[in-house]
Amino acid sequence: MMGKISNVVLVLVYYSILTPSRSNGYPLSTQNRWIIDESTKQRSKLVCGNWAGHLEPMLPEGLNKKPLKDLVSQLVNQRFNCVRLTYAIYMWTRYENNVVEDTLRDLRIHKEVVKGISKSNPSLLKMTHIQVFDSLVKELGDQNVMVLLDNHVSKAKWCCNDDDGNGFFYDKYFDPLEWMQGLSLVGKHYAGNSVVVAMSLRNELHGPRQNKGDWYHYMSEGAKTIHKANPQVLVVVSGLNYDTEFQFLKRKPLKLNIGKKLVYETHLYSWSGVGILNLKETWTMQPLNKICANSLEALDNQVGFLRSGSDAAPLIFSEFGFDESGSNEEDNNFLTCLQTYLVGNDLDWGLWAFQGSYYLRDDKAQVDENFGLMDSSWTHLRYPNFNEKFQLLIRKNQDPTSKVSNNESILYYPLSGQCVKVNGRNELEVSSCETKDRWIHDGDGGNINLVKTNKCLTSNGEGFPVTLSNDCKSKNSSWIFVSPSKLHLATTNIQSDGEYLCLQKDSNSPTILTSKCICIEDDDDSTCLNNPQSQWFQLVPTNNNV
Repeated sequence: MMGKISNVVLVLVYYSILTPSRSNGYPLSTQNRWIIDESTKQRSKLVCGNWAGHLEPMLPEGLNKKPLKDLVSQLVNQRFNCVRLTYAIYMWTRYENNVVEDTLRDLRIHKEVVKGISKSNPSLLKMTHIQVFDSLVKELGDQNVMVLLDNHVSKAKWCCNDDDGNGFFYDKYFDPLEWMQGLSLVGKHYAGNSVVVAMSLRNELHGPRQNKGDWYHYMSEGAKTIHKANPQVLVVVSGLNYDTEFQFLKRKPLKLNIGKKLVYETHLYSWSGVGILNLKETWTMQPLNKICANSLEALDNQVGFLRSGSDAAPLIFSEFGFDESGSNEEDNNFLTCLQTYLVGNDLDWGLWAFQGSYYLRDDKAQVDENFGLMDSSWTHLRYPNFNEKFQLLIRKNQDPTSKVSNNESILYYPLSGQCVKVNGRNELEVSSCETKDRWIHDGDGGNINLVKTNKCLTSNGEGFPVTLSNDCKSKNSSWIFVSPSKLHLATTNIQSDGEYLCLQKDSNSPTILTSKCICIEDDDDSTCLNNPQSQWFQLVPTNNNV
């Protein structure tokens, strides 16, 4: 039992936790497909790291590795401005008064985990689970990070399987009334807290009970519950089939009376598929241009349409991820394709995951997270090239309030995440996306001109660097997107009539050459399995020069 002094200290610590913290945008609202900071009327792009707190210990992961302040600093250092913080409904409806050290003891959590928390975050062991979440929310706010609270599950456990009992309304652990009670408790608890800017209804609805009737009813009731409890937060709505399907909204839109607070979310992994399109191993077993094109077309059909039309709303790609060891070829291929969708549409997004390890997952202690941004020590990036690969995803490339022309583009090289610039030799090369070089394409078969000049991209033949020249009327200065993926920029080979040469990064330098195009065939019988991603380039629209 704690002594009187310890009790007083704990009370003082907790009241300091409840002091509202600052964040860089509150409250947020929507304007068509955009999320807007109401105080500045500027777009607020959410760049989120998923931070799990929904597993059996009901604690944000990593508290055994480093002090809370240092954990948040690592996230901030990678330029994230948001955390999608996952939680279990039962933590609020059944275990709201449980103390952390008691839960860890009951779960027989490995002694090294408890020892690590005692060393790095000793005060948290004597708190309730909710108080620990409050501690994290406050620290995130102190470091200017917004929070999207994500109801991941009802019963605290790893997610997801079709038979996990957490998948859909009336499943074993998914009582709709208790779910709404939990949403209300969370909403009221954080009402007025400027750090919490959004709340999701439910992560990845799934399983055999799924049906559209219950989806419409309970998504509506859940949204109203959150909005009544906390009218300031965005309400984030997920779809069916592991949050990949919304196409039924084309026939019957979701009508909610919650003001400008409705946001949709979607998820995708290399193995998860888009709706009824099941990808699995196709990222290495089918032509990559074809599978990328089919996947992005399915994304637009199932989900992407939500961003346009009379009922347009923001869409957050709140979960995607990849094996950050870099050793999984399928994930690598998938990620580069998905990058072109996220960047091309300048979507808000959430990477799975921030955490490098778990206290307990599926009854296994101290489990490594291969999809984690951090390594298992929570000290180093698991994927060393993260900053380069994700640099353009993090930037706000589209600004709905900008007066800059929207026909300018960044020439993007998704394989490395770099952008194209003109060097001192008037040659093209890949470099940091801090480059100010902007391009205008006159359409298929037209020039690609450097903005504010009369110069254009010109091919100098197979194997030679592409240059910027004044010779904009020749065939080798005319460019067309070829291949099913529309990610190959090609021009006519001046030494061979009818043959295309495609932009390609040199394998040994940042220089961009033209080479014979790889796997650009646009027919169903194509069996070309060579990897064409070294030739993938994308013109990314931008009206934001910051």
